[in-house]
Amino acid sequence: MNRYSSYVWAIGCISMMVGCASSDDLSERVLSSPERSDVQPTSARQRTIASATTKSITYVQTTAEFPNPERGFHNNIELIDGKDFRDVRRKGYTMSRAYIRLDEYRNRALPAAFLTQLNQQFQLVRVAGIKVIPRFSYNFPMTEREMARAPDASLGLTIEHINQLKPILQQNADVIAVFQGGFIGAWGEWHSSGNQLDRPQPKAKILAALLTAVPTSRMVQLRYPNDIRANYPQSLTSANAFRGNAQARVGFHNDCFLANQSDEGTYEPDLPALKNYLSKIAPFTAVGGETCDVPAAQSRADCPTAEVELARFHWSYLNANFHVPNLDRWRQEGCYDRISRSLGYRLQLVRSNFSPQVQRERQLNGNFVIKNSGYASPFNPRGLELILRHQQTGKIYRLPILKSLSKTHDPRFWLPQVGEISVDVRTKIPQTAPPGGYDLLLNLPDPMPKLANRPEYSIRLANEQTWEAKTGFNSLGTTVRLSK
Repeated sequence: MNRYSSYVWAIGCISMMVGCASSDDLSERVLSSPERSDVQPTSARQRTIASATTKSITYVQTTAEFPNPERGFHNNIELIDGKDFRDVRRKGYTMSRAYIRLDEYRNRALPAAFLTQLNQQFQLVRVAGIKVIPRFSYNFPMTEREMARAPDASLGLTIEHINQLKPILQQNADVIAVFQGGFIGAWGEWHSSGNQLDRPQPKAKILAALLTAVPTSRMVQLRYPNDIRANYPQSLTSANAFRGNAQARVGFHNDCFLANQSDEGTYEPDLPALKNYLSKIAPFTAVGGETCDVPAAQSRADCPTAEVELARFHWSYLNANFHVPNLDRWRQEGCYDRISRSLGYRLQLVRSNFSPQVQRERQLNGNFVIKNSGYASPFNPRGLELILRHQQTGKIYRLPILKSLSKTHDPRFWLPQVGEISVDVRTKIPQTAPPGGYDLLLNLPDPMPKLANRPEYSIRLANEQTWEAKTGFNSLGTTVRLSK
């Protein structure tokens, strides 16, 4: 290894059938809404077709770049020493990798003051409206000599440290996007360990400790596919994905992406078999990392190769700060913006059909079709609900439609290779909702209680003039009238 990590809708109505006048009224209302002031006007219109029983809308996709939670390029922060992380989102990122250095504690337990400070720092992350990718490390080599036998802790002390960290990780699961394995060897990348922790048995014990300490709603990423395969020889399948068991929670981070054919040993000892294994588990686990500082002559960081591999292995995030010459090459060759839009998920509405009238039985029927043009699906649990908003009072009624582990009603299964996904809706409107007209919206919130009502943690769909920045909702451009 010779790579070095860096710390360093307004809704328009085209009158197609009788009954489209109400859609014109809605268009005027949406166009004037201050909650959509962040969306640029467009001449493209959503196509609305009304009938006696349903109203069908076809949505216009956008090619704009915008932030979304738990995906995209990220920067890096000093979690322990930072004072304010709000600048991360101002720069357009929703995640930061956070190295947490444990150099002082290679031979002793973590002190209470350190643990208290770490817990407090997670609150600053929450205030900033971002999430972190934590990695704990006992060193940060700056030369190959330093890296060769990187000092870390003993196996017993490493596991003790992980156990000490467990309450803090559990308490702050909401602002942890994914957890990188860390602890072992140089930069916590699971090689070059001074205490020989980079052997199979210590690795297995540390992984088991991490999976116990890290909340079950979050994944742990390992640096090498061979370590994943050693623990789970049979590759993860869709039938077993996202179930919270150990195998379903182990993903991959490649910190020498596109360095050379083996990515500087990433795919050793069996490149074809390990790439094949990774391609099978990647649709259902978190994949991310960074490019690598290697001589240009051996690098594979050309645009065609990068885009093929990012798609094949379903990458969700990349370090925006390393390695800069590779990122500049993508800009020069013209793929940087495409990669930026495609990392992780990019969900867009295709069309929807809903009954405009709901009678006294209060049964709302309809469906919407969605597709994913990104590299991956959301890898963490995600809410899914329809929002009814009374047009006069503004009061909101939430109609949950999430069905966990459903291929159609769980966003984690909205994979790009699936194509268009039809989500059927049959749900009751609450008895407390008064008669009248309601705007119909779609919400994909963070399910964690501290974040569920924060719009910066909700998913924005890649459509023209549907996003409400103030609420985090996506307008379906439909009015539902509830009868008395």
